[in-house]
Amino acid sequence: MSLSVNPDFANAFARAGLTDAPAFLDLPGEVVSGHPDRHVCHVELPCGAFYLKRQHVVGWKERLRNWRAGFGWASRCSREADVLRELNERDLPAPRWAAFGESAGRAFLLVEEVRGGRDLRTVLSDSALTPAARRDLARRLGRAVAAVHAAGYGTPDLTAKHVLVKPNGAFALLDWQNATRGPVSEAARADALGALHASLAGASRADRARLLRAYGAVPLERIERAAAKHAKRRSVRDQLQPRAGEQRLVWLAGEAVCAVPEVAAAWPAPAIAAPFYDSPPGTIRLQIAGRDAVLVRGREFAPLGRLKARLKATPYRSAGATVGRVLFHLERYGVPAPRLLAFGQRLTGAASCEWFALYEPAPGVPVERAGELVERLHEAGCVLSDPRAALAVRAREIRIVDPLAVRVARRGRARARTARAVAELVETE
Repeated sequence: MSLSVNPDFANAFARAGLTDAPAFLDLPGEVVSGHPDRHVCHVELPCGAFYLKRQHVVGWKERLRNWRAGFGWASRCSREADVLRELNERDLPAPRWAAFGESAGRAFLLVEEVRGGRDLRTVLSDSALTPAARRDLARRLGRAVAAVHAAGYGTPDLTAKHVLVKPNGAFALLDWQNATRGPVSEAARADALGALHASLAGASRADRARLLRAYGAVPLERIERAAAKHAKRRSVRDQLQPRAGEQRLVWLAGEAVCAVPEVAAAWPAPAIAAPFYDSPPGTIRLQIAGRDAVLVRGREFAPLGRLKARLKATPYRSAGATVGRVLFHLERYGVPAPRLLAFGQRLTGAASCEWFALYEPAPGVPVERAGELVERLHEAGCVLSDPRAALAVRAREIRIVDPLAVRVARRGRARARTARAVAELVETE
């Protein structure tokens, strides 16, 4: 177990009882970003607001990659903390680190929230931003990125969503877990600028050119080639997609329960309880927080799956966790699908687990718009593994009824199969 605390916060954290790594890892908060092996929570403490980056598993491959990059046998949280500490010391554009550490194979990094900060996409979408202010913003951002690179720090994650604009007009660049230290080559500079260029949907071509001129001498052709490459990346394409609205989740009892805030507020105590756990597998309907919902429960015995997860140093993901991921994904992109209310899993043995998924039934779409439904599924990066199980047609409406038959997939062949199957389903009804 290890813990490092920024001296600026040490007394405040001690008063709050945050004196070891498990205390930080167990901080409650709303999940604002998630991956299978880690997530980011917004945390409110008496001394201020923070973002808690929490890793569920720290594997040997990750430690080896960080060791080879010069950061020691460390987690990605420790690597990012080291970079943030140095950036803060040099007054470069980055948020302030507060604490980081490890315990029982998990790791965390606590970063102070940038109060009033808005991401670059939001700022550029503001119609009240004058042309003169846009030009000034582009020039200052170019100079800020140039200063980071000149100081010997590079990052492949320099995209619009990772650039915060403070109320005073200064910048804070986010996500440094893959940052490098040392001289930044022209190729690395062009690659970073290309990623930023590709993700700046709200900026005019002229403003992008101003940013690049303010940055300095990197051949424009090289940057544009890098931008074309980054435009194909899923993470960049996602930033250009319109979002259906803000999504929030709250973790209860570790990974055992993850729920939207209004459902989390009505969740029973203790959180691990029937009918969500310790109940027979199957599907039932119930009411929670004043909502009609569908509850799907299951049990899994997956020795090979658990072994594979252990070898890859990633958390095991049950069917319940997969459904949670898929429904959260579909809601993000406005696909008319069941609305996720909660999901969870708990390991009950060396190769067994229990899981559940709780969701509101999906709205119907006129069958005449079935093609539109398929197109929106594909735009969200999803396909139907079993169209006849996933979809139902009633009263000339088509709807997703079984999210277990939806999966995230990026292959064109899988998308084509989904489109054909949906067309056949509509024709036979």
